[in-house]
Amino acid sequence: MEIPEPFPGFPEPPAAPDRQAGRRPVRCALCGRPLTGAESRRTGLGPACDAKLHPAGPDIRTRRHEVDQDPLPGT
Repeated sequence: MEIPEPFPGFPEPPAAPDRQAGRRPVRCALCGRPLTGAESRRTGLGPACDAKLHPAGPDIRTRRHEVDQDPLPGT
């Protein structure tokens, strides 16, 4: 039995490009760039976009300030 063409008169679709180790391409949810890192692929955001949505907390050293303090008695 001969298999009919799915759409007579249309050319064959191009072959899929070789994918790295069978992984499907994952794109950043914010900018659409392809993600390569395992953590980026898991979260769905690239490092730059993740930093935009989840900025790092303030550094503890920036919150410290010098205070005038009375000397301890006996020193």
